[in-house]
Amino acid sequence: MPALRTALTSTLLAVLAFVSAGGYGVQLTRRLAFEPWTPLEEMIFAAASGYGVLSLLMMAAGAANAWTPIGAWLVLAGGLALAIPFLRLLRSLVPRENLHGWRSLLVIALCALWAYLLALAPVTYYDSLVYHFAIPAAYVQAHHWLSLKELIYPAFPQNLEMLWTLGLLLNGDTVANLMSLTLSLLTVAAAGAFALRWLTRRESRLAILFLAVMPAMLLLSSGGYVDNGLTCYVFLSFYALCFWWEAGRRSMLLLAGLLGGLAMGVKYTGGIPFAAGGVLVLCRDHRRLSLSLKNLFLYGGAGILLWSPWLIKNTLCVGNPFFPFLYQWGNPKLSPWVQEAAAGYFRGLAEYQPCGLMGFIRLPLDIVIRSMRFGGGMDILGDYGWAPFVFLVPCLMFCRKALPPIARLMVAFAALYFVPWAFTRPVLRFLLPLAPVLSILAAAAWMRVFQRGHGTARRLATGVLTVFILCGFGFFFLVEGMIQPFPAALGLESRGHYLTRQLNYYAAAQFVNGLPENSLVFVVGDQRGYYYNRRVMVSPVFNQNPLVAWANEASSPQDLAARLKARRITHILINRSEGARLEKSYNLFPFTAAGRLNWDRLQSGLTRLLYHDAHCDVLALS
Repeated sequence: MPALRTALTSTLLAVLAFVSAGGYGVQLTRRLAFEPWTPLEEMIFAAASGYGVLSLLMMAAGAANAWTPIGAWLVLAGGLALAIPFLRLLRSLVPRENLHGWRSLLVIALCALWAYLLALAPVTYYDSLVYHFAIPAAYVQAHHWLSLKELIYPAFPQNLEMLWTLGLLLNGDTVANLMSLTLSLLTVAAAGAFALRWLTRRESRLAILFLAVMPAMLLLSSGGYVDNGLTCYVFLSFYALCFWWEAGRRSMLLLAGLLGGLAMGVKYTGGIPFAAGGVLVLCRDHRRLSLSLKNLFLYGGAGILLWSPWLIKNTLCVGNPFFPFLYQWGNPKLSPWVQEAAAGYFRGLAEYQPCGLMGFIRLPLDIVIRSMRFGGGMDILGDYGWAPFVFLVPCLMFCRKALPPIARLMVAFAALYFVPWAFTRPVLRFLLPLAPVLSILAAAAWMRVFQRGHGTARRLATGVLTVFILCGFGFFFLVEGMIQPFPAALGLESRGHYLTRQLNYYAAAQFVNGLPENSLVFVVGDQRGYYYNRRVMVSPVFNQNPLVAWANEASSPQDLAARLKARRITHILINRSEGARLEKSYNLFPFTAAGRLNWDRLQSGLTRLLYHDAHCDVLALS
């Protein structure tokens, strides 16, 4: 019953957030009215744009010290007050005819159910525990912006983290998960609407199926990762660009730029498709240079405008708008550790090797048969489900005369995105924003090449495609078998028991949450900061743990204790298991002999052991 109550409450709040976003967004889309828009297209663009508005309003709320439940409801209420046109739009989408292709729709509905159950499960994805949810949780505790100088991640763009903050304020991380799922559903619907406009109904349904069954989309649809939200904004920006390309309506070019700016406000890698769109803008009227430059200025200016709040924030916090890029230009006085952390962050990316010319030629085959090389740790979540696209999209060359002109634009956009991705440090999760375009192209190739073949060849191709899809489901359930979310989502296992079983620090975190409210806990050996309700100080692996410097510089264990107390640290949590795991890849504790002695004697003689389990200790400074 508690699980059912949480599910119903969180779902209702997520629906209210969706309607509020639509209320804000429909005001924008109707000012950029595009007459041939279908109601489905208008709903998709309105809702996605409205989520961007919610993000910007939450950013402003943080500056006004209003990250509180009341502040969250005020942000939501503004959109709800404007939502009547959006509700009418939703009502017009109710199908009034028989549904065709019920088998495909059944598979799509099943995928949506799995994704919904994933969203109901507690968050356990590693990056979410380190920063995607840990940073919003810190914001909720403080009610305003924090620099969190020990972390590099708050300097990244945070449009979606603003939505996660809103979800945490409304009713917890399940609401945030469901908002992430909503953006994923909008992406799938947008792929179908795009194909329905420029291709055929069957190709539209197949594009939706390809995208819905893609394990990467399912796995990243919730859990705190931002890749599906980024995919939504990148694809809708390209969608609006296609409207402009055909009709020449500059309001759609403006909308494309605004959505591209929202994408860059989700993640820096959103700049790659935004630049690809800029190349397409220049190419449309390349014989009229003046007009091309005006169009590029409109598109680029709109994008930079919506990206600029994060640039301004970084300038104020670390002295460099593009941090962590060009980190040498930052202001060390604003954040003493952050430059070293940025250097460590880029060193950490060395595990992903750039590919040369031969590697680029082999890349499509490697994506299919060696996909695990493109993701380490939890990055493997984006590695599954690319095989159908890799095999089907090149088949378009056999039917290129039958393709509509928009297909060439899609291929050009995909190439402009793929090439810089491939020649940098390819991580398949970072290629996910291209998945909707590839799903539509794959659907077109399937219907126009294989479905027009003879009986035997057609059945053989269907069998191969079925194997690809079933293998994708196999990978999906392989990952789910490791994180085992469904019992907790269905209420068969309590949230606390599930998290204690999955996270080796959760039981210790629960103990920490019972400490006095003014406690400040220094976490040693673990960089995950979510699920703490008390102030904690963590040190990611990319920068030197400050404890090492304090211990090495201290003249005695007593001096080390004094240094900790001077920083108002009251307790120390040591995660022995996680520290040992991270030590294999990162030199976490480069103590000198004197520093090691200071640290060991501090633990044994100058602290009190308050909590102990198989993984963690919690110590109080004497």
